[in-house]
Amino acid sequence: MTYLPPVDFSAVCGSSAEDRRRQFELLDVGLSTLGYVHLRSHGIPTSEVSELFDVTRRFFAAPESVRRAVAQPAPEQVRGYSGIGSEGIAYSLGEESHGDLKEKMDIGPIDSPVVGEPGADDLAFPNLWPSEPAGFRATWEAYYRHMQRIGAGLLALTAEGFGLPSDYFVPMFDHEMSMLRALHFPPQETSPLPYQYRAGTHTDDGSFTIVCAVATAGGLQVFDREGEWLDVTTTPDDLVILVGDLLAEWMANHWSATVHRTANPPRPVGFDTSRLSFAYYQHPNHDVGVTELPPFATSGTPVQRRLLAGEHLVEKYMRQTTFGMRVGRP
Repeated sequence: MTYLPPVDFSAVCGSSAEDRRRQFELLDVGLSTLGYVHLRSHGIPTSEVSELFDVTRRFFAAPESVRRAVAQPAPEQVRGYSGIGSEGIAYSLGEESHGDLKEKMDIGPIDSPVVGEPGADDLAFPNLWPSEPAGFRATWEAYYRHMQRIGAGLLALTAEGFGLPSDYFVPMFDHEMSMLRALHFPPQETSPLPYQYRAGTHTDDGSFTIVCAVATAGGLQVFDREGEWLDVTTTPDDLVILVGDLLAEWMANHWSATVHRTANPPRPVGFDTSRLSFAYYQHPNHDVGVTELPPFATSGTPVQRRLLAGEHLVEKYMRQTTFGMRVGRP
């Protein structure tokens, strides 16, 4: 397997054009070959990451009444808590699957107006905050801001690397639909059903996905460009960067959307092996129309219908939450 050094985020944000070019080259090679890169020196204090894991573990260990009080309101509203088996994420790619062996908690933008407020779009659902543990909201909001900072830096590096102004993507993300998700994979006391995984095979919907997790048996796997499943090492020090559908569309698949899943732990350890991971899904404004970026546009080729960011998000998400029964908004 090819090894690539991690991207150094401190150099991404540095003043040296040569340093940024080197980091872009690492990003470009990793995303165009392996489908992922590791990101180091991200600037998130260790104490904040530890607190994030701590309050989130306590949330998933809280009484069911606490979790159900912030249950996801509707299939298209990606907010709040969803229980084990509540979605089959492989359905987002049109593949049938059993319910994923995970539970999750989602929040969306923390600064944007919600439905009913001036400037809100019709996908701006309010966040749902649990009553316990103490400090949950403050800890998650602090981490969300770090994800925004890192995501913005990656977009600026991408634009600059492909010869565009570094602020090229800024207007497309000024009312972003990004989400932060905690995924808790409990011990598997019984054997999974055939082709049932902690999280089934899928691609993410937006631009970059940023993953933070500790290493466990039964972790993140990426289907690489050679057709092999790769086990991806995860540590809070080295975040994992994946490519979503919309970024792949912008890149004309120079960076293809990363096909990935969360594997089951081997049976001898599956009885008492749990996993907690965090994924930040970076989504542009709901009304952004995605077409090939200028460096990838083919001269003389008619422009195809733009992929609308909001429509794409809702369509894919409703496939996985309704197990393929409903596509599109009601």
